[in-house]
This record gives sequence, C-alpha cells and structure tokens, in this order.
Amino acid sequence: LKPPLHREGGPSVSAPPTTTQDAAAPCLACMVNGQGWLPVMLVDEGVGPVLPKWEKSVVVSALIVHVADVGLDILVILLFFTSAQWGFLLGSAGVVLGAWVVSGLYVSFGSSGNAAGAASDTGRDRAQRFLLNFTQVQIFAEAYRCIFQGGETDYFHTLRLLEALLEAAPNALVQLYALALWAGTSSAPAIALPLLRASVLASFLSVGLGLAMWEQKVQFRASCAYIMGVALLRGFEVASRTITLALFSGIMHPYGLIWVVAIDYAIMVVIVARHRSVHLTYGFFVAIPLVLVSLEPFVWRRQDHAVPKDSYYGVRVLESIVMWVFIMKEQSTIDSQVDSYPLWIMGEVLALTATLGLYCLLPFVWRAARRQELSRDVDDWGDDKGEDDYSGSDGSYLSGNEEEGGLVSTEEPAGELPPE
Repeated sequence: LKPPLHREGGPSVSAPPTTTQDAAAPCLACMVNGQGWLPVMLVDEGVGPVLPKWEKSVVVSALIVHVADVGLDILVILLFFTSAQWGFLLGSAGVVLGAWVVSGLYVSFGSSGNAAGAASDTGRDRAQRFLLNFTQVQIFAEAYRCIFQGGETDYFHTLRLLEALLEAAPNALVQLYALALWAGTSSAPAIALPLLRASVLASFLSVGLGLAMWEQKVQFRASCAYIMGVALLRGFEVASRTITLALFSGIMHPYGLIWVVAIDYAIMVVIVARHRSVHLTYGFFVAIPLVLVSLEPFVWRRQDHAVPKDSYYGVRVLESIVMWVFIMKEQSTIDSQVDSYPLWIMGEVLALTATLGLYCLLPFVWRAARRQELSRDVDDWGDDKGEDDYSGSDGSYLSGNEEEGGLVSTEEPAGELPPE
C-alpha cells in the first residue's frame, strides 16, 4: 500500500498512480471508519496519471514524425502538380484527403466518451471537431494534453494509428512508384529525388511508431525495449512490402499494381471469412490496410486477430517469392534503364535488406509478445474469459491446477466489498 496523503478538511487517500498499470484500474482508494470500507477518488477531476519519461519521449517523437510526414506529403503533392504528373497527383492527393476525412469523421462521430455526451452533441460541435482534426490541430492538442497535463494517451494513439494506416503506408507506395517510373528520368526536376526519398522515409517511421504505440495502448505493462522492437519491426515490414510492390509494379506497368493489390485484398477477405474472428462486413474494411501491413497488435491471441499472424506472413512470403521471380526474370528491363538504373538497383537492395530484417526480428518480437498474451476484448483483467483452448471449462482464464492449488481463492469474502 502507498502511504496516505492528508488533505486539509478531507479524508486520507492513497497516493495518485505513478505507473500505467496503476492508472489502468479504476482510481479508487478505501478508508476505514465505523461503517466499513468506502470508495474514495484518488485524483481530482481533470488530473490524469503521470506518464513515464520514456512514454513522453515516444509521444514527442511520434508528433515530430507526424508533422514531418504530413508536411512532406503536402510538398510532394505540390511537386506532382507543378510537374504535371496527374496520375501520381491524383493518387497521392486522394490518399491524403481520404485519410483526413476518415480521421475527422472518427473524431466527430466515433469518439464520444459516453452515450449522454454523444446525445448532447450538436451538428455544430461535430463540425468544429471535424475541422480541428482536418486542419491537424487536434493532434497537437492531444499531444499537449498527454505531455504537459498528464492526460489519457489513448486518443493520441488512435489518431496516430489512423494517419499511419490510411495516409503514411499508402502514400509510401505511391511515392515509391513515382521514384521508380519518373523521379530518375531527365524530365523530373532536381528536387524530386531528395523530396520523394525524404517523404518515403518519414512514412516508414510514421507507420512503425503508429503501430508500436497501438501495441503499447492495449497493454498495461509494456517495456520501452519491447515497444522500440515492435517499431523497428513494423518499419521493416512496411518498407519490405511497399518497395517490393513498387519494383514489381514498375516492371509490370501499367496494370501490375492494380492486379497485385486486388488479388491480395481478395486473399485477405477470404482469410477473414474463414477465421471468423470478426464479422465479414467489418472484414471488407479491415482488409484494406492489411494489403500493406498487418495492423493488429502482436500480443493479441491468435483467435482475436481478423487475419492471424501466421496466415498473414505466410501469404506475404509466398507473394514476395512470386514477385521476386518476376523481378529477376525482367532484370534485362531494369538494365536497360539509362537514367533511373541506380534507383532500381538501390530499391532492390533496400527491399531485400528490409525483408531480411523483418524475418530476423520477427521471432524475437513474437516470443516476447507470447509472454504477455492478452485478449482483444478484456475490459476487466479479472474477466479474461474465452471459449477456446486458452480457457478452462468453467470459463476462467486460470487453469484448473492453479485454482486447485490454492493460488486463487474461490471463496466469497466476508462483508461487503466496495462497488467496482
């Protein structure tokens, strides 16, 4: 027990939580008087848990990467416009505007804290929240709340996840496609090559941090080393996938990209339907980002994934083999590229390096994730129940040996307990 804090004119309460684990449970303390145990709020309203220093550093880093990624995406759109690259302009601008609209709609309609608050929202309130998020103001407000006011980080994590999945990953593919087909030619301005490279790198960092922060969000105890390992793995994953796709699509231009994305999307939908972890209607939507990156946390159990990780990476290995067979077969086409030949060779080296890094790091992250495996639907960590091999016959998340061995008491405690 933590030492009590004494407030003038008030009861003694426990010290406020100082860790993520303490903050995750309801912030209630108990005091003793003649009437028994009574719940007392730990922290005054409006004051959140104190974030560890490394979590604050992650929030600051994610905000810097977010600003760099969005800013470079806008500059790339202007580059495509001034260079009259209408196909790349349509693709990149469509990705950015679509991501901002979806994120704004989430903020406007999907983020109300409770039903009463949602019912009291007016159209003006929703429109204001939409505009704040569409103009990228909301992300700064959430970061400020996390860093300086000790606010809840879930909202910031969600906004970063949406940007990573809906903007950074698709735009990395579009910009890599432009690098392969246009940036290395004599018709491209001198600024095109370094600008596209910088934007692609920012997108890789954004996806890595966004997915790693979501991995942190779903856990009560996530170490800094594990989150950084996940961020590095996710960066390798999106780099391997997008660079390989860009190389294959450049060789099979103009229909190679459309065909490979359509086939992969159909495969993801089939796996979602066969696995039956989520409704098929939801699967049609979740399969869209799965075309480029596996989005669900590693610590979730296999039965909680829309597409299990073993199935997902198995498909990725097979697809990579098929695409690299075509790339090697058409190597003569790459050798004939006079101006952009160094870009193609560099892309091949980077794609192979990222793929090697991904599958060398994956076993270590997977093993660490299995040690802290958790359910997707846990609201109360005493209620982690399932109907599968991970649960006992009575629905308890503990094995029968643990209960019989006396590790957990099954007797009802005497007296009334404080309400949850």
